[in-house]
Amino acid sequence: MGRKKSALRKPADSLISLKAELESMDHLEFPTLSSCIYRVPPQLRNMNKKAYTPTLVSIGPYHHGNKRLKSMEEVKLWFLYKFLKRINQEKLLDDYVKVLKDQEGKIRRCYSETIQMESDEFVRMILTDACFIIEYFLLRLDSVPWHSKLWSLTIKLDLILLENQLPFFVLQDLFGLTFPNGYHRNHSFESVTFCYFHSAFLRTIFANRELRSKFTFSYFVQHHLPRQPDGTVQVHHLCDMLRVFYVRLDQIPRELDSRSMKPVYSASKLHDAGIKFEVNEDELSLLDLKHPKGVLKIPRIVVNDGTETMLRNVVAFEQCHLPSSRSMTDYIILLEHLIET
Repeated sequence: MGRKKSALRKPADSLISLKAELESMDHLEFPTLSSCIYRVPPQLRNMNKKAYTPTLVSIGPYHHGNKRLKSMEEVKLWFLYKFLKRINQEKLLDDYVKVLKDQEGKIRRCYSETIQMESDEFVRMILTDACFIIEYFLLRLDSVPWHSKLWSLTIKLDLILLENQLPFFVLQDLFGLTFPNGYHRNHSFESVTFCYFHSAFLRTIFANRELRSKFTFSYFVQHHLPRQPDGTVQVHHLCDMLRVFYVRLDQIPRELDSRSMKPVYSASKLHDAGIKFEVNEDELSLLDLKHPKGVLKIPRIVVNDGTETMLRNVVAFEQCHLPSSRSMTDYIILLEHLIET
């Protein structure tokens, strides 16, 4: 009889639970609109699972606790310790925890999936991973060696994976709390991040050394870095930051009517039709394709061991994030039309 009564109570309990869940959503945004960190959809992941999966270090909740990545947890803890030692303030750790606790709901909503972690565990993970990233960037900025070149390559790719992200505002807030006047009094977190990406990725984005020398922080801020109307930086995470390096602000496409789009032929067919191909060495953008009469001018793209991972994750972010433009996706689709084999 006891079991029957328990079974009879379940529908009523479910309805009470449903009512409570609906009432708790009164002040929430639609989940998709507030999310910016996603699981890569199966149709993309199945093309190359390794391109979306961290090899050495987990960042954020999606790959947290993976036994294969466990060896880096002690390293991340050491980085947290080194970061805290940068400033003589006993209560700094408590200050960090308070900032993250106050923003915990906002941070959780940045993930497209519900994160099943207790509050303290979640905050500890975000704090450790965020301080690891900031301290790693600062060590790179100060040219402090601590690992092999292989580690450097692996970490740089792990940090731009779509599933391996923290919200950018978390990194900004913890950096600002530690260095209210900037690092060395002249580096904002945006500047520190720019220096890291410039060192780690720019050779792949721009093959021309002379053009790379023109890609300064002031140029980046003026032509690439998106901002909100209030002036705050509009970057969602480090995968998005990589995309910002690729795409100039004037290259965010307008909505096009699919009926007005023309077919794109392969490079061999275009060549047979008399089209000439030239390298566009004049512009600071991978997306600067020009087509004066009879000529298709395309910027040189550097292909190395990390190129596929970089492009796949940027495209995955564009595919998942509704408000985002599709600049890089359109570029890759064009290359797929041009290159048949």
